[in-house]
Amino acid sequence: MAQPSVDRPPLDRLFRPRSVAIIGASTDPVKIAGRPLRFLVKHGFTGDIWPVNPNATEIDGLPCYPDIESLPGAPDLAMVLVGPAHAENAVRALQKTGAGVAVVLAGGFAETGADGIRRQQALREAAGDMRLLGPNTIGLLNMTDGITLSASGALDVEDRIAGGIAIVSQSGGILGSLLSRATAQGIGLSHLVATGNEADIDVGDAVAYLARDASTRVIALYLETLRKPETFRHAARLAAENGKKLVAFKVGRSEAGARSAASHTGALAGEDRVFDAFFRRIGAIRVDRYSDLIDVPAALATAPGLAGNRIAVVTHTGGAAGLVADACGMAGFDTPPPGAETAKRLSAVLQDDGFAPDRNPVDLTLAGLDPEVTFGAIRALAESDDYDAVIAVAGSSSVGRPHLVADPVIRAMETMTKPLVVYTSPSAPGIVKRLNAAGVPAFDSPETCATVLAALRYAPPDYAGTPSPPAEPQPAPRNPFAGRSGPLNEAEAKQLFAAFGIPPVRECVVASPADAPAAADTLGARVVVKMLSRDLLHKTEIGGVRLNVSPDETASCCADIAAAAAKAGVRDIEGYLLQEQISGAVEIIVGFRRDPTLGPAILVGAGGTLSELYRDSEICLLPTSGAEIRDAIARLKISALLDGYRGNPAADTHALVEAVQRFAGMCTTLGDDLVEAEINPLFVKAAEDGVAAADGVVVFRD
Repeated sequence: MAQPSVDRPPLDRLFRPRSVAIIGASTDPVKIAGRPLRFLVKHGFTGDIWPVNPNATEIDGLPCYPDIESLPGAPDLAMVLVGPAHAENAVRALQKTGAGVAVVLAGGFAETGADGIRRQQALREAAGDMRLLGPNTIGLLNMTDGITLSASGALDVEDRIAGGIAIVSQSGGILGSLLSRATAQGIGLSHLVATGNEADIDVGDAVAYLARDASTRVIALYLETLRKPETFRHAARLAAENGKKLVAFKVGRSEAGARSAASHTGALAGEDRVFDAFFRRIGAIRVDRYSDLIDVPAALATAPGLAGNRIAVVTHTGGAAGLVADACGMAGFDTPPPGAETAKRLSAVLQDDGFAPDRNPVDLTLAGLDPEVTFGAIRALAESDDYDAVIAVAGSSSVGRPHLVADPVIRAMETMTKPLVVYTSPSAPGIVKRLNAAGVPAFDSPETCATVLAALRYAPPDYAGTPSPPAEPQPAPRNPFAGRSGPLNEAEAKQLFAAFGIPPVRECVVASPADAPAAADTLGARVVVKMLSRDLLHKTEIGGVRLNVSPDETASCCADIAAAAAKAGVRDIEGYLLQEQISGAVEIIVGFRRDPTLGPAILVGAGGTLSELYRDSEICLLPTSGAEIRDAIARLKISALLDGYRGNPAADTHALVEAVQRFAGMCTTLGDDLVEAEINPLFVKAAEDGVAAADGVVVFRD
């Protein structure tokens, strides 16, 4: 009997155990507790299997042990099939044997409420230094080595195909669904693991192991949350270092729960949008549709990367090809017509001297039913300098005579260095499975073809995640309001920003309406008048802001504002803020929020009173860098205004990036003392003229 190697890494003992103990094994192979042994034997597990059942002496010809203490050694892995009331004692006994990892399948733990949380904590404590998968998991499947560690029939599908995609899911039901979908489409998998409640082993741990697995090329993730973001960040770095690509589908895209009382930022930067920034930072591809969680990894695992933007569509059915071309266009790809040399080669393939295609899709008409014509046309397009990828459209013939379509495509793929993707217009699962099994990504949706090409083109940004210094060295900033709690008023907020190198607009504070005209004369012919109060941070809604006011109108304007404030129930007016009126600048919002899962982040976007309506914003996690900020600004729709839209002068984007950097540095420096911060708007003036903060919100921790 082979003895386990107790010095093997714990997760190697999870994914590739040499001995498996089954705690609570049933003598009935049909029952749930009887399935793990049956699955292990059925799929060719070659290691030791040690069933534990006090009421049996053998199961399926294997010696059965009355209790954990009677096992012949420390198992690499133990499957714990007993219920939640007995799982803790089983885990404690396994830990004493020196077992590598316990897989606890039972539910009834943290997912059930307070009592379940306490029960799960006790389970984790009972495990000690032994690793624990679950509870509330359906287990895992090692397709590479044929090891099934589950009691779920969902992981026992027939005709399983080994391949280069690993799936890590926080949902057991979803894991089974993805396995069945992959099998039906002919897509090969290396490993599947359901992390369940993640009392110990979480998605980050699984990704870190799979990052070093030779059989895995792509790791697909089904996520509900991240319990240990730093563990996941480390795992993502390992994956990148080992050439593994990450594809993530996260549920919970709604922003209904993202609200903030003080700033616009909370409404704009919902939790899910912070995850977008997180995935971008770690280089993961986030997919929007559930089906993409299989389709995109399938393409990434087999197809070469996409070097450009030009797509050739070849078809013998015009309507379906039009759908593909339209989907490519919507995804930002070009479908240019063939050049002269490519057209000449296509004419030779078709044996038609008069053939001179002037459009793309390239329609082979009925001649495309000849496999040699299809093969030659794909080769001509793939070898042309006109295109970076080819999409072949399979028409109705793929149903009755799938080899006419599949065979020439597979032949062409064998020598191609560019991506080749197939769209099957009719429902033809047989040809989809045949092509995917041969390493040709094939899909029954034109939109999916465009999606996978976008994934093949994706180049993760190289962000170091540490701030780069501003262009000019600045004196060490200090917080002039150290020790304060609660909100600052607007004037104080801009004093804080100025202390960190972000200039405000020219302004002054007056105590009474009578003082306003003289002060306004120093600011220009037209000024902005605002109520100053830390108790009301959004002043516009109650009439607390007046624009385009002449100096001699400021006294009456202040009185009107005071009356509006009194009507709205605002009693604590600290004075009036007079500002220079700036026109022609681009208005930007810069904000800070602390995400409960992923930590501090800043937002930059289209600003002003309509910022929530525009919803044109991007998020960067802290710490950030100038490169990351520049990329975020470039993704904004309003970036066209910054660049000089329709002949307007370009704005000072350099000063904007520097100001956002300094804002990010301020938020990092203030640390946990800072609850919220926002500049809205930050005026971005013409090139070389800089920026100016026109309004601000700062809230310190009470």
